[in-house]
Amino acid sequence: MTVKKDFGPGFLEAGSRLYRAEYGAISLAILGYLVWRGLFAGGVDVLQTVLWALFADLVAFMPIGLSSKRREWPNWGAYLYDAVHNVITWGLAFIAVWIIFRVPSWPMFGWLGHITVDRTVGYGLRKLPEKS
Repeated sequence: MTVKKDFGPGFLEAGSRLYRAEYGAISLAILGYLVWRGLFAGGVDVLQTVLWALFADLVAFMPIGLSSKRREWPNWGAYLYDAVHNVITWGLAFIAVWIIFRVPSWPMFGWLGHITVDRTVGYGLRKLPEKS
């Protein structure tokens, strides 16, 4: 598994043990929160949480299906992957759903957990901005 060296904070490579351990701790905290919420604080819809966890990859692999006849990854595929594998995108979606429905959607933490687990095991973003 290859991690791009220039992804992540400038002082810490994305492939470093510390960077991955931080995301691992966040992943465990999310899992712990969902279990706690499911057992003691009103419950969590497990099916919705699993579907949200799969959401990022389902959206990201849509370009593969759309371009399978050409047998090449479309140039916009990496941007779509990065958009749905980004904590900021998740946060904006979570807040928008909260505002619209006036209640937080706890199963959306499955999506956040997916992103943090990806970073824990070494998967980063696909398309990096050009350096100036």
